[in-house]
Amino acid sequence: MSLIKEAGYLYIYSKALVRLNKKLKKHSKKAKKHLHKHHRTKKEEKKLHHKSKHIKHKGKINQILKRHNDVLKSLRVHYSNFKYALQKEHKIR
Repeated sequence: MSLIKEAGYLYIYSKALVRLNKKLKKHSKKAKKHLHKHHRTKKEEKKLHHKSKHIKHKGKINQILKRHNDVLKSLRVHYSNFKYALQKEHKIR
């Protein structure tokens, strides 16, 4: 591909990575909050409620991490293609 297309892919995947990082931070904060509330509360009903919320957010975190790893793979591929296209265009080595 051309240098411009590869630069475009790098831009798009970097934006996707930033969005995933924000989601990851949000869900990890909520999971930590529910875990803290689970340990702090005395009633069994509330403990169960916070534990289930914590488990739900952990599941979301795992889904986001899978997508995060896929985006990183694509980013690495397009980075190497960008590097090759840049060298080819400017006749470096």
